Amino acid sequence: MTYPDRFVFLQQLSTWRGRKTAWGLKLLLGRYPAPSRALLDQVASSYHRSDELGDRVAEELFSNPQLRERGIHPHQLLKKAVEEGSDILDDTTPALREMLQQAETPPLWLEQEKLTLACEVIHRSGRFAMYALGDFALLGGYANSDIIKPLAFTGALNGNSSFDRVSETTSFWFDVTTPGGLEPGSAGYSSAVKVRVMHALVRQSLLKHPQWNSEQWGLPINQGDAVATNVAFSMMMIAGLAMLGWRLNDRELEAVLHLWRYVAYLMGDDWTLLPVNRQQGVDWLYIIALGSRVNPDQDCLELAHSYLEAFREVPGNRFYQSYVYWFHRAYANWFIPADIRRVLSIPKAPLLSLLPVLQFPFIRLLDVLAHRIPRVDRWLQRFGRSGQQFIVSSRLQGRDVTFADKGTMVR
Repeated sequence: MTYPDRFVFLQQLSTWRGRKTAWGLKLLLGRYPAPSRALLDQVASSYHRSDELGDRVAEELFSNPQLRERGIHPHQLLKKAVEEGSDILDDTTPALREMLQQAETPPLWLEQEKLTLACEVIHRSGRFAMYALGDFALLGGYANSDIIKPLAFTGALNGNSSFDRVSETTSFWFDVTTPGGLEPGSAGYSSAVKVRVMHALVRQSLLKHPQWNSEQWGLPINQGDAVATNVAFSMMMIAGLAMLGWRLNDRELEAVLHLWRYVAYLMGDDWTLLPVNRQQGVDWLYIIALGSRVNPDQDCLELAHSYLEAFREVPGNRFYQSYVYWFHRAYANWFIPADIRRVLSIPKAPLLSLLPVLQFPFIRLLDVLAHRIPRVDRWLQRFGRSGQQFIVSSRLQGRDVTFADKGTMVR
């Protein structure tokens, strides 16, 4: 098949960057990437596929004259239905009922034991999991202008919006990694379903935008970008943790992949494309690294700058805010390859860049002890989760997260 311009995997495969990435993954995660041509074809075609049921729900809720005539607010109805269940809905919202009935029915492949283990693994790594997600997966992803276009058009992570939106994403991540958090009606489950509808609303708005170029970028928030984002939450987090000294065995790694596969199921993403084991996870990291164009434009540079500058807004005095800013700058320099840092104009962090290096042997020791001594593992889980809770609470400051489309466009 003919691949879209934005999917450059085959062009990058034989380059120095391609070979360097392959051996880097082998050293870091123990597998040499070898994605199949069938998977590459599926990824290439996914940029022009969307969550069709989610689109129908968005259209039904926000363009339904019956709801308007009855004075029903779409967001309030969605919130009530997600939290109380599909049984409260009548025949005026068949698509919403179908979506919720699907979400309320666990897939046959779901294993609760793996969800529990995934939460334990993520809790053990504490704040470091959040550093890997933000300073590696999110910030490094800004080098690809194709995937960030919805953010650039809506202004979701630009300037003053950056702190709030990253805080909301952090809250979402915390909710879905809470034990039992993906049970119907729970916080993680509700967040995933609400985000699904919010994505559909943004997609509808952008498809009507005169400047949106589907031929070049694919559909807004398409299946390819959604699945890549899911892999960022799972495998890129795992890779980032490995760079800091944490090591997940195959059972733990597969549990984390299982959790995020279920999150994808709830969010209307194509979970059938997602990895289920270490080899498939490495293959996916390779596809993301080589398949995405490194083509940052002004939007990318603004997003990268806004991400780091947002840490100057964390609650606390000016000294603490400056410390947090430099701390994340140091981690970004540790995680992100030099060529990506250069094109994104990520500033260096002299001396402080040594922090992850100095932490590595201590983290490695803690990880080894946790795998051998259950009491240490339980303590690390409690300590790590309290650290994650602190970050979420300090960023939200009691603010409720609705995951509703803000309806903003900056262009």
